Amino acid sequence: MRKLIIGLLWAFLCCNLYGQQLRRDFMQEVAFGVNGGLNFSKVSFLHNMNDRLYELGNQSFVMGTRFGFTTRYIHRNHFGIQLEVNYVQAGWQENFHENIGYNIVNGVDMQDVKLGRRLDYIDVPVLAHIYFGKRRLKFVVNLGPELRVMTKYNEVKWNIPDGDPRQAVFGLDDPRFKDEYKGVDYGLCGGGGFDVTVAKRLHLLAEFRYAYGFGDIYGNKKSDLFQRSNNQMFGVTLSVLYTAFQFKESRATIVVE
Repeated sequence: MRKLIIGLLWAFLCCNLYGQQLRRDFMQEVAFGVNGGLNFSKVSFLHNMNDRLYELGNQSFVMGTRFGFTTRYIHRNHFGIQLEVNYVQAGWQENFHENIGYNIVNGVDMQDVKLGRRLDYIDVPVLAHIYFGKRRLKFVVNLGPELRVMTKYNEVKWNIPDGDPRQAVFGLDDPRFKDEYKGVDYGLCGGGGFDVTVAKRLHLLAEFRYAYGFGDIYGNKKSDLFQRSNNQMFGVTLSVLYTAFQFKESRATIVVE
């Protein structure tokens, strides 16, 4: 038994030393860049009052833009950390159509009425960056938490003129038509794509991403109208990254080329 324990400890020590050697031999990278693309979003509403479900229209995704700054640190082979600060246009749109039974609200015909809001956020995701593949073409996966801070809560957007009586058919307690909201959201995001090395230090990253918010835009107590009002987003982005620094762990010496 003692020989077995000594053998296992020796094997563990050898593997640990070998792993450290691999990390020392690996060229770590720090890259900076910009990103931009399209964002498709909606808000998942869940009523506390089932007898008022007819006040919600059928939702469709709202298209907006997204852009920002990206910093990426490749710590070891196949793994790194990616930090972003983005401006994201989100929101939702509801459509009232007779063919899905959502055209009568409080006795008023809302056929073909569309309403929604645009919500603008500063979005800060902190992502585990995992990649596979060869030097010039890699498949990447990004996954981690994110924090969003609302910068603008735009007015309700209708496809009917101001003063139209159809704008007054919703309950006075409906938060969708008030200026009371939660300005901070948090959640998880993840996605995948391809990283193409187009020059010695220049990378193009094309990525599809999904984000789910855990925070609610409006109050979610039992006395509130909605028990859930959280963000869901799909994004398509293109990033340009420049590798500014390269160094090895053993010497921690920046390689300038």
